[in-house]
Amino acid sequence: MTRRWIILGFLLVLNAVLGYRLIAGETGMFAYLELRERHEEMEGRLRHAEERSRDLSREIRLLKTDRDYLESRIRVRMNYVGQGETLYLFPEEGGATSPQDPLGAGQDDNEN
Repeated sequence: MTRRWIILGFLLVLNAVLGYRLIAGETGMFAYLELRERHEEMEGRLRHAEERSRDLSREIRLLKTDRDYLESRIRVRMNYVGQGETLYLFPEEGGATSPQDPLGAGQDDNEN
């Protein structure tokens, strides 16, 4: 009779250990759920990177082949103007000086 209780106790302890490993162990259910969440996050980041790569490839192709697109990008990014055109740069809100306006010419004279 005592031998049965020892075996039963051993099997209960073994069952508890295996149950713990199944749920909370290194390879258990919680670890699986965490890995699945990380996998989904990485897939989202990969999709975003692939989309960005496609956009950049499209822009490179346009810059190499489309002269009008190239000119428009140069105008926007570098503030280039064509012959006979005038470029106006306005100060940013708040009256702070900018690199284009180092003397603060856009500021109100009453602010001293």
